[in-house]
Formats: sequence, C-alpha cells, structure tokens
Amino acid sequence: MSTTIPGFTPTIPPASTSTVTTGSNTLSSTDFMNVMLAQLQQQDPLNPTDSNQMLTQMSEISTLQSNQALTTNLQGLTLQQSIASGSSMMGKTVLGTDAQGNSTGGTVTSVKVVNQSVMLELNSGGELPLSGVTQILPAGTTITGTTGTTGTTGATTPTTPTAGA
Repeated sequence: MSTTIPGFTPTIPPASTSTVTTGSNTLSSTDFMNVMLAQLQQQDPLNPTDSNQMLTQMSEISTLQSNQALTTNLQGLTLQQSIASGSSMMGKTVLGTDAQGNSTGGTVTSVKVVNQSVMLELNSGGELPLSGVTQILPAGTTITGTTGTTGTTGATTPTTPTAGA
C-alpha cells in the first residue's frame, strides 16, 4: 500500500516491472549503498524502515566483501604454492599427460604460469601442466620409448655418472 504525501515529490520514480542488469549481473557495494539511500529517501515518514533490517543488510554486504577478498587471496596463495611445487621439480624428470591428453615426459627446464595454471617446460620441447604430472623421477633419469597418442610410456633408465668420465 502506497501513501501519498502532499507537497512531497519523489526524486526516484516508482519501481517498474523492467529489470536492470549490469554487465556481470552482480551488484557492488556502491550499488547496494545507492539502493539503500533510495529506500531511505522514499520511505514513508509515518512508517519508517526498521533500523535493524538496515544494519543487517549492511552487515551482509560487508561479509560478502570480506568473503570475496578472502577468495581472491586464497586463489593467489594457491597459485604461489603451485609455482613453488613446480620449481621444486626443476632438473628432475617427470612423466604425465599434457593438455591434449597425450603422454609426455622429460626433464623440467622451466616453470611458467599460463591462464592461472602452472606449466612445466620440458627439455623435449613439450609442456606439461603441473596437474598432469603422474610421476617424478630422480635427476639424471632418462626416458625411452615415450609415445604421444597411445598413452604408453616405455622404460625409464637411471643414469649414473661415472668417476673420471
């Protein structure tokens, strides 16, 4: 039920049935504050908005912002941990499945981040996602008989340096 107050001109037109969406379909804290201010401006002075409801809404938006910040921080920490894991494999021989589903392997020569995913660059010229690693072999291990699409991997032979060689 709407109450009309003589001499009062609303600054915001009454709500219509149209829907307003943003580019990402999300509301920011600024949008929330604008809506809350509009509610305050349009409230019935004889039946004001409950202050407890307003405080609850402000608390909810604050909690939402904190959760979003926490999620962003955790994603950053997870990526840093993955980079550290990948760098610990430098010089080691790894076996696994590449992004196309082919078996691959080689010695890790470098670590890079592509689209928030850690990739191991191999001496064989290939790349292996960190998530695709299935086996880590000691440094100096050579791989023989690795094939691409069949998914079979041949034997691994540890090479031992000889004294005086």
